[in-house]
Amino acid sequence: MQNQIIRKMTLSAMLIAIGLILERVLMIPIGEVNRIAFGSSAIILASLVVGPVFGAIVGASIDLIGFLINSVGTYTPYVTIGLAVLGVLPWLLKKVMVSIEKLPGYFNISYGLLSALLAYGIWFIYSRDAYTFNLGGGNFVEVDLSTAFVRYGLPLVATIIFFGFIYLISRLEKRFTDTNKPQTLNAKSVVFIVLVSEILISIIWGVQWRVWYLGIPPLALYFNQVAFFVIAFPVKAFIVLTGLRTYQRNQQRLQ
Repeated sequence: MQNQIIRKMTLSAMLIAIGLILERVLMIPIGEVNRIAFGSSAIILASLVVGPVFGAIVGASIDLIGFLINSVGTYTPYVTIGLAVLGVLPWLLKKVMVSIEKLPGYFNISYGLLSALLAYGIWFIYSRDAYTFNLGGGNFVEVDLSTAFVRYGLPLVATIIFFGFIYLISRLEKRFTDTNKPQTLNAKSVVFIVLVSEILISIIWGVQWRVWYLGIPPLALYFNQVAFFVIAFPVKAFIVLTGLRTYQRNQQRLQ
């Protein structure tokens, strides 16, 4: 029992370090306060590997330590709460997947969720000619949504990224699935868990706390989060898949 706790503490510390690098170093800055970061992949991986308690600790620690090391804007506990919940949610979804995997065509839910996100983004683009994007520090930029690139190019690129990635995962599923342990999650299930977790925390919660805390209208915020999600989701899913498979292989060697 004690050895198991020490092992989980060690893995948690390692995932916190990886998460800090993905969240604060290997990220794409957009203005002063916005960024496309990938640290939540380490939190999801922690939840699947070391469980909900340590997963929540990893999530909260990545935000708190990251803010102390490299603060961006003012601190808000809403982010810490969201990332702590993100450390629990994948573990819960993993338990639910035992039943969901038995449903024929369950992975089509992923296509439905992605289609809903794309539909919202396209609706937002075509419902107005421009919108104001907050760069932070009191700086704003007017984004022209009426150009051909925005109205035709961006939806096409987003569609290719989303569905191309999921199709690729379905083709490479054998590579990421441990056939020696049928009880382990397959690649589609892992992608499904990442997708649902990111939609609930990064998009829905990420918008809602900003509405409460900053009083910003939600429509433009949802568009921002969906746009960031286009780039971040495939990367995060691939990180979680690779990390989980590496962990499983190491566990086999130790047995």
